[in-house]
Amino acid sequence: MKSIDIALVRFLQFLVLLFFTFAVFLWYGFATLMPLALWVNLTSFFSAAFGPITSLIIALVILGAIGVYLSTIPKLVETFLATGVDLVKLGYSSVKRMGEMLEAVKNNAPPQEKKVVIALTDK
Repeated sequence: MKSIDIALVRFLQFLVLLFFTFAVFLWYGFATLMPLALWVNLTSFFSAAFGPITSLIIALVILGAIGVYLSTIPKLVETFLATGVDLVKLGYSSVKRMGEMLEAVKNNAPPQEKKVVIALTDK
């Protein structure tokens, strides 16, 4: 029965790792693909009225203007990156807690309650 418990904890640890890996890839993939999606859609929108080269230039100018506008917002990029880093830290601590649970299962330790304190601080 102990080997089944170990296998179950390992499987749950793997699922937690996969979830947080997916979440981090989704977070940073959104940031990477959003400008590309805007560029493609703006190019196709303007190609109905202008030629393909002209619509490409117009879309790039609009995308550049949006980028300049977003760069003037204070702490926007730092906040976006910090949120992704916090997500990575949360995933690491969750996988680490699952490892502690695995050690408890291996050593037949009695169940222990552990409080998880989430403190939001302003940096």
